[in-house]
Amino acid sequence: MKLLKGIPSSDGITIGRCYILDRQKIHVRRYSINASEVESEKVKLAVGVEKTAEFIKTSKNMSEDFLAEEHAFIFDIYLMLLRDNMLIGAAEQTIENELVNAEYALSKAGAYLMGQFDKSANEYLRERKSDINNIVQKVLRFMSDQEMDTVLDAANADIIIAHDLTPSDTSQMTRKNIKGFATDLGSRTSHTSILARSLGIPAVVGLEDIASAAKDGDLIIIDGFEGVVIVDPDEQTLDSYAYKDSRYAEYIKDLAKLKDEESVTKDGERISTYSNIELNDELYLSNNYRHDGVGLYRTEYIYMEHGNVSEDKQFRILKAAALENGGLPLVVRTFDLGADKLSKYMPHPKEQNPAMGLRAVRYSLKYHEFFNKQLRAILRASAYGDVHVLFPMISGMEEYHKCLDALEKAKAELRAEGVDFDENIKKGVMMELPSLAVISDFIAAEVDFFSVGTNDLIQYTLGIDRNNEFVAYLYRPTHPAVIRTLKKIIESANAAGIECTVCGEIAGEPKYIPMLIGLGYRSLSMSPAGLLKARMIIRALNISDCHKLVDELLDMKIARLAEKHVEKFIEEKCSDVYFH
Repeated sequence: MKLLKGIPSSDGITIGRCYILDRQKIHVRRYSINASEVESEKVKLAVGVEKTAEFIKTSKNMSEDFLAEEHAFIFDIYLMLLRDNMLIGAAEQTIENELVNAEYALSKAGAYLMGQFDKSANEYLRERKSDINNIVQKVLRFMSDQEMDTVLDAANADIIIAHDLTPSDTSQMTRKNIKGFATDLGSRTSHTSILARSLGIPAVVGLEDIASAAKDGDLIIIDGFEGVVIVDPDEQTLDSYAYKDSRYAEYIKDLAKLKDEESVTKDGERISTYSNIELNDELYLSNNYRHDGVGLYRTEYIYMEHGNVSEDKQFRILKAAALENGGLPLVVRTFDLGADKLSKYMPHPKEQNPAMGLRAVRYSLKYHEFFNKQLRAILRASAYGDVHVLFPMISGMEEYHKCLDALEKAKAELRAEGVDFDENIKKGVMMELPSLAVISDFIAAEVDFFSVGTNDLIQYTLGIDRNNEFVAYLYRPTHPAVIRTLKKIIESANAAGIECTVCGEIAGEPKYIPMLIGLGYRSLSMSPAGLLKARMIIRALNISDCHKLVDELLDMKIARLAEKHVEKFIEEKCSDVYFH
C-alpha cells in the first residue's frame, strides 16, 4: 500500500481501478533555418494552432450534455490563447527574427508567458500558467503529428492518473463514467479543478509523483477531502474508505435538499450568504444555490481576458452581471493586481517587492485614466442593478479619500454627459491590512460597508506567505492576533451600523463558520460551490454556542490549541452535517 499526500482539489471519495494517461511532455530541440524557410515554419505553426482549435471546439461540443453552459468559458479561454499575440504572435516573431524552428519558437514564447504569470503574487494568476502550458503542449503535439492519449481511451477504468490534465480531459470524464482523478501538477484554482468541483468528480492534484507511483489497473482510493491518494490499499483501509464514501453520498443528497432553504441558525438568526465570483458565467451556479447576492466580484479576470479593456467593454460585462443578478447586491471590487502582472498593457516602475508595492488601489490611484475608466464602467452598470463599489488594499484614510475624489470625478463626468448611474452607489473598503483594522472605527464612519479579506489580513497580520512551503504552517485563522483583529473590525462595523461581510476563504470553510458567527459576523461570501455546505452548517448552529466558543477562544494564547478547540466544537455541534 502506498499513501501519497497532495492538494485536495474536489471533495468526495472514489475507489476503483486506474488508467494511467501517458502524455509525456514533448521535448523540443532548437535548430536554425534559412530565411527562405520562415514561411513554411509559420505555416507549420498555423496548422498546429488550427488543429488544436478544432480539438478544443470538438471537446466543447462533446461536453455540452454534461457541463452546465456557464463553464463553456474555459474552452473559450483556450481558444483565446490560440489567438494571443503574446503567445502565437511572439512565436511567429521569433521564427522570423531568430531564424529558428516553429516548435522552439512556440516553446520559448510559452515559457516567457508562464514566467510572467509565475511571478504574480495573485494565486489565481499564477495558476493560469498551467493553461498556457496545456495549450503549448497541444499545439506541439499536433505540429509533430503525434496522437494524444485521451480520457476516452480509458477502458474499464474508474480513475485517471496523469502528470497533468486539461479541462477538456475533465469534461470527457463523464462520457467514460470516470469517477475521480489524481495528477502530479495542479492546484485548487486551476480550471481543471474548477470543472472537477462543478461536475462533482473527486480529485487530488499536486501529488508530484503519482504518475510513476501507480500502474494501469491498480486499485486506487481518491480522498478529495484530505488530498490523499492510496495505491493498492489493504483490506482495512478499503473498508474504512468504503464506509466514508457511503456517508458522503448521503451527505450530498441532504445538501441538495437545501437549495431552496434559508441560511438560518437553529435559534432563528438569518445569516446572509453571498458568492465570490470572477466571471459572469458563475452566476448560474450562485443563483441555482439561492445566494443573497455577489459579495465579491473580482474584476481582475476582465483584464486577463480582454487586456487593457475599454470602458464600454467593462460596462457591458458588469451590466450583464447586474441584470443576471436580478436586483441582488453586486459588490464590484476595483482592480486588485500589481503592475508587474500586466506590463504589456501599462507602464510601471520595476519593483523589488511587488506584493508590498504598487498594487491594487495604489496602482489605480497612480494611473488616473485607468482608474477613471473602471469607475465610469462600474457607475454606468449601477443603473441596472444594486451595484456597490469596493476598494482593495486601502491602508489608511488618505487613500480612501483619494478613491472618493476619483469616484466623484467620474460621477461628475457622467452627469455632464447625461449618463444614468446610481448617485448613491454604496462604497466600501477591503479590510485586509492590519493598519486599516486598527483604525476601523475611523473608516467605518465614512464607508457604507466593510469586506473582510481574511486571506491577506491573516498573511499581513502574521507576516507570512501562506504559499511559501517553509512558513505556510504559521498560517492560522485561529491565531489570537487574527481573532482579536476580526473582533475589532466587526465591533467597529456594528457601532457604525454598516454591513460587514467576510469574503476570504475562511467564510466558506465550514469549521470556521461558528467562530465567525460567534464573533458577530452575519454576512459570509464564498465560492458558489461552498454555499450549500455553509448553509448546512449554519442551520445546525445556535448563536449562544458560537458566542461561548469565541469567549473561550479569546482566552487562548496558542493558535494551534485554538485550532483544535474550533475542530472539537464543530465535531461536537455539527458532526451530523460536517463532512471532512
